[in-house]
Amino acid sequence: MFVDCATNRSYLVKSKIIVSRFFKPISGLIALAALFCVASCAWAQVTPGAKTSQSTPDLVKPRAAETEVIRLHPGQLPDVTLTSNVLFRILAAEIAAQRGSYLAAGTTLLDLARETGDPRVARRALEFYLAGGNLTGALDASRTWLRISPTDEEAVSTELALGAAAGQTGGLAQALRKRLDQATDKKAAINQAVATLARMPNRKEAFNILSEAISQSSVKHLAAARLALADMAQAAGDSKQAVTEARIALGVDPKSEEAAMRVLEYGIRNDPQGAIAEAREFAKRYPLARRLRLMLAGQLSEQGDFDGAMAEVASMARRTPEDFDLMFIQAQLAVRAKRLDEAKKFLDQYISVQKQRERSAPEGATDAGAALSDGYQLRSRILEEQGRLDDAFADLALVTDPSSAYFAARMRQAVIRGKQGRIDEALAIIDSTQAEDDEAANLAVLTANQVLRGANRLDEAIKRLDEADKLRTNSVEIKYDLAMLYEQKNNLVAAEKYLRQVIALDPGHAHSYNALGYALADRNIRLEEAQTLIARALEIMPDDPFILDSMGWVKFRLGDYPAAADYLTRAYVKRGEADIAAHLGEVYWAQGNKDKALAIWREGLAKDSQNPTLVDTLKRFGVKP
Repeated sequence: MFVDCATNRSYLVKSKIIVSRFFKPISGLIALAALFCVASCAWAQVTPGAKTSQSTPDLVKPRAAETEVIRLHPGQLPDVTLTSNVLFRILAAEIAAQRGSYLAAGTTLLDLARETGDPRVARRALEFYLAGGNLTGALDASRTWLRISPTDEEAVSTELALGAAAGQTGGLAQALRKRLDQATDKKAAINQAVATLARMPNRKEAFNILSEAISQSSVKHLAAARLALADMAQAAGDSKQAVTEARIALGVDPKSEEAAMRVLEYGIRNDPQGAIAEAREFAKRYPLARRLRLMLAGQLSEQGDFDGAMAEVASMARRTPEDFDLMFIQAQLAVRAKRLDEAKKFLDQYISVQKQRERSAPEGATDAGAALSDGYQLRSRILEEQGRLDDAFADLALVTDPSSAYFAARMRQAVIRGKQGRIDEALAIIDSTQAEDDEAANLAVLTANQVLRGANRLDEAIKRLDEADKLRTNSVEIKYDLAMLYEQKNNLVAAEKYLRQVIALDPGHAHSYNALGYALADRNIRLEEAQTLIARALEIMPDDPFILDSMGWVKFRLGDYPAAADYLTRAYVKRGEADIAAHLGEVYWAQGNKDKALAIWREGLAKDSQNPTLVDTLKRFGVKP
């Protein structure tokens, strides 16, 4: 099954993916100023007796006969004569980087670092290599940096991390053990070890290395060490070992809320009731463990125990009545339980409290403005689900703080107008709202796509997305939505082109593998390839109901009915949608179990009587709704 990001996108909380980078290019005049500043700082100590010139150095053609006099002192920066040759190479590297030639920039500075012995130049070369995605060059630069500054903790950590990322793990466990034993701040050293191993592509090997390093070190009895092992085991897909390590940590420090939270989080997959019972026992002993209790409420909600979840938060509210955020959490839980009137009562109370806070404090002295925006957005969602679209639109008009919330609220207003069939008004809202950054601009384009798709104005949607794709060529979201539009128009060639581009940009984008695999399976073509694509998606997201549905469908196309029924049943249990009901019913029908097929189709119709997949399936089998 496809995941339609346009209609499955949350508008209450907009998550931001923050990508950490070593290098950010400097532009314009600031770049030149920064370059001369770097040069003057790096070689400010001119060797005594060296001749200097007040004139501008000849950067275009440095004098070949000119040499740099370098004096090294342990623990100190080198003394280097700032010649035109040195300055020229610094500037050449920075300009090359500005133009995207990171390999040339890194190579130039790495050679200079080896000549001058300046660790800052080696570090800058490392940054350029990383910016260009050149792991081999980055590792070479990190080792040069480490040779120059063998006691620099950052240099040591970077060299270990890049070596691990490159698969050079020989002796890594012993090196980490040595660092753990020598560190005065053990917790920081453990975190550094985890950061080093996190770069390794093989998570199981990373866990084994960390386990070996910790088991032979002086930190093996620390709770922080066991928690690090728990996290690494979970990342490696071994949730049982993760729970075991978390329980050991809790045994070492019975008051550790962090350990109790991991026992709950990692244990929920293997033994949900057992994990919840352990969390409840911890909460009973330490009733002020707020984060653990909120996580417990969330897990109870996920398990369908809404009464238990509400009771947990209500207990917290009685103990800490000044914790106004608990009202908002109670409203969220009530929304999830489809108790919309109850949720609205909590929100009305929450909004009233936040208004009082805003009035009683000087402007900007509280977070009441942002809290009010959250309240209005959630209440708008309730009103929208109740069919009170104009009231929902009005609540969103009250959202002003922060600017990102305001922008998201305006986009949601456009969606509401689209639901009302007021398409041109919806597009006018989108086009008149100024986007402050690329992320907001993407949201505007994707919202317009959602509105136009809902009105079946697919050509207009494609035109908007195509224009945006030309401006922001690396936007995974735009390309994915373009692919979905072309698939809807039955243009598999164009859909596949954009899905392949998404996979190239983001090899971990499970829904793109799934979408392409499902598109092939649904057309009953290239079935082995479809299965391979969907299998890759399942590796990334093994519990996703849409991907389980796709695997069930391709198994059905391949004639493996028992496997198809198994995958589709798992998908339907996780998310009982009409599309999945259509597929599962067809498998039952093919197996000769027509009564079971009719029963599951009726369930699907009760949930969505207009679902095109289900309606088409019933027509093909001559079954009347």
